[in-house]
Amino acid sequence: MSERTLGMGVIGCGGIAQAAHLPNIVKNPRARLVAVADIDRDRANATAEQWGCTGYGDYQELLANPEVEAVCVTSWAAAHAEAVIAAAEAGKHILCEKPIAIKLEDADAMVAAADRAGVKFTMGYQTRFGVAAPLVKQILDDGLIGKVMGLNVVGVGPSSHGAPWFLKRELSGGGVLMDWGIYTAFNLNWWLGPVERVFATSAIFRKEVMVRGELLTDLDVEDTVAAHLTFRSGAMGSWYSAWAVRTGHSTTSIDGSEGAILMGKGDGVNLYSTQLGDPDHLRGWRNIPAVEPSLIMLHYRKIEHLVNAVLDDTPLVMTGADGRDALELVLAIYRSAELGQPVTLPLERGMPVMEPAVAI
Repeated sequence: MSERTLGMGVIGCGGIAQAAHLPNIVKNPRARLVAVADIDRDRANATAEQWGCTGYGDYQELLANPEVEAVCVTSWAAAHAEAVIAAAEAGKHILCEKPIAIKLEDADAMVAAADRAGVKFTMGYQTRFGVAAPLVKQILDDGLIGKVMGLNVVGVGPSSHGAPWFLKRELSGGGVLMDWGIYTAFNLNWWLGPVERVFATSAIFRKEVMVRGELLTDLDVEDTVAAHLTFRSGAMGSWYSAWAVRTGHSTTSIDGSEGAILMGKGDGVNLYSTQLGDPDHLRGWRNIPAVEPSLIMLHYRKIEHLVNAVLDDTPLVMTGADGRDALELVLAIYRSAELGQPVTLPLERGMPVMEPAVAI
C-alpha cells in the first residue's frame, strides 16, 4: 500500500460538494485537498478559505495545478461533460457526480477521453458501497433464486431540491428519473444485465414548487414515471418513480425460478430460496439484516474507492462506462414516454433528446 497521499481538487462548490465531497476528502488519510473551483469566484474563495486550500474561478486553472492528481466533478449535470473531458486530457483521475451527463454523445465522449488518457474514471453512485445493493448482487450471482423472471421497483418520496437548476431541464436533463432514478438504472444494469426494451409514461403533476424561498412555476421536468422493462436475459419488470408525492415509500421485488428477493425501506433483504438445503417443511422467508452506513459514510466510501484505486493501482469496481449505461436507460425511458411507444436499446446515436414529460 502506497504511503503517499493523493492531491485532489473539486470542480463546483455547491451543495453536494459541501455536504459530501469536501468533508470526506479532508477526512481521508490518503487524500489531501489541494484546490476548489467554481464559476462564482466569491464562492470558490469562500470555500477555499473554509477548507484550507486554493480557490479558482476557472476550473482550467485548477487542472493546471500539478499538485492536483484527481478531481471530483460536482457541478450541475449539463456541465459535467466539458469538465470531465478537460480533466482527462489534463491527466487527472475523475469522480463524476451523477448523472454522468444529460446527452448520451457527451457520456460517450467522456468515457472515450478517460480511456485515451489512461486515467481512472468513476461515478458518484454511493449506494454501490452500501450493504443491501451488493447483497442483492451476491444473491443473484450465487443463483439462490434461479433464473430471474421478473422484478418490480417502486421508489417515491417528496422531493427536496437544494437549487433551482434541478427543475430546469436544460441544466439537469430531467426530473425524478434523472436525479433519483439514475441510481435505480445503475442497479438494474448491475444486477440483471442490460435492458433491451422499455415502454414508459411520464407526467408533471406538480405545477409549482418552492426552492430556497423561490417559487418556481415554469417546471419542465417530470415528477412521475412508470416504465415496463424487458431485459436481454428475457426477464421483465416494472419501475415506478415519483417525487410529487406526500410521503416516501419503496419496495423492490425480484422473482426467479427458485425463489425471490423482497426489500422494503429499512427492513433488510428478505430471501426465499429452494437452494439452501432446507427440507420442504422448514422452507420459508429469511430476513438478512442489511443495516446501511450513514449517508455521509457512503459518500466517504465512493471517494475512498477512487483514492485507493489510484494509489494502489487497483481496478475500479464502478466506472464512467457504468454511468453512461445508466444514462442510456433513463434516456430510453424518456424517449418512450414522449413517443408513446416501446423503445429498443441500445439507442441510435444522433437522435434528438426527447421531452421527458407532459403536464397533467
